[in-house]
Amino acid sequence: MSEMVKTKKKSAASKNPTAAAVIYAVAAVLFALPIIEWAGNFAGEVGPNPAWNFLNLPARLFALAGFVLMFYQFILGMRLPLFEKVFPRATNLKRHRTLGKVAFVLILLHAVMMAAFDYSMAGQFLFDTYRVLGLIAVICLLVGVIAAWFFKPLKLPRKVWRTLHLLGYVAFPLGFFHASSLGTEVLTGDWTVSAPFTAFVIIFAVLVLYRLVEYYKELAAARAKTAG
Repeated sequence: MSEMVKTKKKSAASKNPTAAAVIYAVAAVLFALPIIEWAGNFAGEVGPNPAWNFLNLPARLFALAGFVLMFYQFILGMRLPLFEKVFPRATNLKRHRTLGKVAFVLILLHAVMMAAFDYSMAGQFLFDTYRVLGLIAVICLLVGVIAAWFFKPLKLPRKVWRTLHLLGYVAFPLGFFHASSLGTEVLTGDWTVSAPFTAFVIIFAVLVLYRLVEYYKELAAARAKTAG
């Protein structure tokens, strides 16, 4: 049993401890920046309105944390050589799934609490353009998460699962446009929120293009091998 535990720990260990430490440090800083901005706003915004204190403020925190974790889980799920040289692929995929679950719960809580806040303040649910984009993002995430969590029980064909899972990639840019138009910390904060979030979306777009190019290269190679 002890040998098995040691083997598991060894398989999950970093291949390059120094590079791993740098990655962890950068990830921690990028995660902390929007939280620090939110904390500063929180100190000045707590007041006599219960809906603001218990719905709006925590919902904003959940959105900030969820967005960063969503970006991290995409990075880990893309099988990038940079990360696979530092951590085993199995470790990256395990963290990808874990962060995806946490990010989804946070984003879902944000959506529910902000909808409740809007209703408490306006007496109705609001459906302007950017709130609708946020709603579509949550639905895409929900479908993708169901496909991921219940892949085996639902006995989904791999092509169907892959298509549904990819909806999460649609949710990320939609979430950014939603946040850039309605998010308090993104709109009123300094560069500590807007700059990292913008960088996340640009990096995300570049990596999606990279994965598409790699996919079509692999497809072409497979067809050439079959034809040969």
